Amino acid sequence: MRFYNREAQMTRDDLFRGFVTKGAVCQSQSCPRREHCLRTILKDYVPENYPVVTVVNLRNPKMQGEDCPQYCPSEPLRMPLGISKMYDDIPSRLARDIKQRLIALFSRRRYYDYHCGRRPITPDVEQIIRQTLLDFGWQQQPAFDDYIEEYLL
Repeated sequence: MRFYNREAQMTRDDLFRGFVTKGAVCQSQSCPRREHCLRTILKDYVPENYPVVTVVNLRNPKMQGEDCPQYCPSEPLRMPLGISKMYDDIPSRLARDIKQRLIALFSRRRYYDYHCGRRPITPDVEQIIRQTLLDFGWQQQPAFDDYIEEYLL
């Protein structure tokens, strides 16, 4: 589940209070990454009047380690926004094939959300785009329309 701060006027505290209602928090005291994990920081933003909060299952052996799948960095990530400029230097025949592959990988709707910049391109999606370009023989780095810094939960 991913959440993005599109409202620049929101304070960090307001944003974190909103995350508490939408994502899992972590109560671990022994995790080596807890100091820099957003899920651990969020436990301090749970309102007192909330009777139930979603938490990470600490009994799962994958949790509380260096490779915890629920780890979220406590700092915002710089992510690309929009891929319409990506095709400017790519030959049209190759661009068409790349576009069709990306649509097949993401779905048409998701592809156009990325294309138009309605949805930030997360690091895993960025890697898929880069690998797709390489698969078609395009060695240059993709040109993204813009960049945005967002918390990724």
